[in-house]
Amino acid sequence: MLDVHAPHGKLEGIKDFLLHLFTITVGLLIALGLEGCVERYQKAELRREAEANLRLEMKDNQKKLAGWQPVMHEEEKTLSLVLDFIAAKKAHKPYQLGSINLGFSIRQLSDASWRTASATGALALLDYNEAQGYASIYQVQEELMQLEHETLDDFLQVQSYAVHGFDPAKVSAADAAAAEPDVRRALAHLVAMEQIGAGMATVYEMGLKVGG
Repeated sequence: MLDVHAPHGKLEGIKDFLLHLFTITVGLLIALGLEGCVERYQKAELRREAEANLRLEMKDNQKKLAGWQPVMHEEEKTLSLVLDFIAAKKAHKPYQLGSINLGFSIRQLSDASWRTASATGALALLDYNEAQGYASIYQVQEELMQLEHETLDDFLQVQSYAVHGFDPAKVSAADAAAAEPDVRRALAHLVAMEQIGAGMATVYEMGLKVGG
């Protein structure tokens, strides 16, 4: 807020009036210039902070994805063993399933910096192409997280067939056939997650190069 005060003394003629008017104008221009500089500096700082946070978040998510790959491989191998067991049961053949872990590891990629940048208006300060690039990255990330929720539901359904006291030897051919679609769906979603995750790692790498 800029305040303009009336002159303290009496104006003596047009010369004093013009001098006072000139002084006010110069003061206003200086104040507006300083205010503009402060605003530009604040916007530049907000943009730099947003870019730095987004890059750190992408790097962290990239590391998480790299650590998930071997875990997903093991989960896929487990489901493949279950499908072999189901095929044997349907054919009335013996199959030693052994001890397996039907657990599903919950993965979580962060989007806090993206949501903060959106809420604070920092995205509007980025170049259009840069903002679009970040938007595309986080859209794919969101789709991956949605697929994870679907895969978790699949695993919970598969686990429902192996409740406490489960005995593989007592599984009938009919029971095996009933469980097969759920196991195949879980495996298909898990493979899709692995493939999208591998692509996501490449997308992060490209985003980090552009952002840098």
